[in-house]
Amino acid sequence: MIRSLLHVGIVVPDLEVGRAFYELFGLQARASGSDLVFRCPGRAQDQVRLMPGTKKKLAYVSLGTNESGMAELRRRLEKSAVPVASPPFDVPFGGIWFQDPHGDWLNVQVAEPAPATGSLPPEINAHGRYRRVGRACVPATRHKKAVPLRLGHLIKFTPDVDASVAFYTDVLGMKVSDRAFDLIAFLRGSGGGDHHVVGLAKSTHTGLHHMSFEVSDLDEIEVGAQTLLRAGYKDGFGLGRHVAGSNYFHYIRDPWGSLAEYFWDIDVIPEDDSGWVPFNVPPDELTAVWASSPPPPDFIVNFEEP
Repeated sequence: MIRSLLHVGIVVPDLEVGRAFYELFGLQARASGSDLVFRCPGRAQDQVRLMPGTKKKLAYVSLGTNESGMAELRRRLEKSAVPVASPPFDVPFGGIWFQDPHGDWLNVQVAEPAPATGSLPPEINAHGRYRRVGRACVPATRHKKAVPLRLGHLIKFTPDVDASVAFYTDVLGMKVSDRAFDLIAFLRGSGGGDHHVVGLAKSTHTGLHHMSFEVSDLDEIEVGAQTLLRAGYKDGFGLGRHVAGSNYFHYIRDPWGSLAEYFWDIDVIPEDDSGWVPFNVPPDELTAVWASSPPPPDFIVNFEEP
């Protein structure tokens, strides 16, 4: 039933600290009541909602489905004795609200993702395909900025990956793309699409590991990452290319210890998933095909307080 990731809500102790980070990341902010909402430039869809609170916490994840999917979701929630609740937050949108097995709030709306906008990446010269002749690439990219196109996925922590996978697949209708035993699982929507829109990683308690935003090319990944690093934000992990999803990546720590990722070139799985066989391997076999440095020891640390 779940077909897409719409946006993520996060409680933070200082909205302006969050504004500074996400605007430099490349998102555009606007006020929404007492909250700050961020969108990708030119895209009419909320991607991040920051809400004021005493400490940083993943508040909720908003997911999209269609009319028939919503009807089936309600049936499965009732069959599984998962109550549909009143909105737990003061937000200006509808849909239904319920909690997953570990208490994380989920919002599901009948909604399609807004189309992503953005300029075409520069012409790339490759073996046997020389198109950029008589024009240097460097002048075109010297003043380039990272322009996030869309929120592609998030990874969140769970104390029980197997129980979470069972809920997100059996009740929400999502599908497992790949996993690493009971340590991490990557889930895609029921209608196919990106290799994963939600990932579930093992920890002692729930929390946000990272949100990941697609950009137009490899240059934008590093232009964005280096911009944040020059501003004093902490490096996370990258540059590299993942195994699970195949996407290029660079992670930067946000002001509260979670990660924000730029990505490009992710695997896409068709709705009928013909020929796709999920693998189940040790985590060090799916972290990266290559990376500029090994993942730091704190890459998998949950910095949210329980």
